[in-house]
Amino acid sequence: MLVGNTQPTLMTKSYPVVVQNVLEYLNSLDTQSLALGRHALPGFESDKAWFVVLEYQKEPLENFQPEVHKYHSDLQIVLDGSETMAWSFDSGEHTNAEPYLEQRDLQFYEKEGIELNFIKATPNQFYLFTPNIVHITNIEDGNCEPVRKLVVKIHNDLLEAK
Repeated sequence: MLVGNTQPTLMTKSYPVVVQNVLEYLNSLDTQSLALGRHALPGFESDKAWFVVLEYQKEPLENFQPEVHKYHSDLQIVLDGSETMAWSFDSGEHTNAEPYLEQRDLQFYEKEGIELNFIKATPNQFYLFTPNIVHITNIEDGNCEPVRKLVVKIHNDLLEAK
């Protein structure tokens, strides 16, 4: 897991190159005018990196199951609003809640036995959930404002994480 600033800082050069490139491109866009749904990332194969713009109301933690991905990492950026995100290291010993969803590269786990850590996700920050990180997002955080978020899917080959 990596947490950082979406705007260029002295730390930016310490991020994986693909993250630097994605952030540079996203910072060139008017993210407020982007249509909801899936968008291509120029310079990347469509199955290796893309992003989705979402808008939603947050929900209580109990409405979600922890999730993990095998082949893609999630780079999540809150554009408007805020939310709580939860994460934990994937021990590889968690109980699957349902079969692996290959089309979505998504595995849901049962909550039992997963010790969650919580962070408040706000604009101008990114949260990179790599395959070794179980996560839950979209969790209510004490205010009722809706969230506008951008989620970049990055194939782990691009992060040199295999």
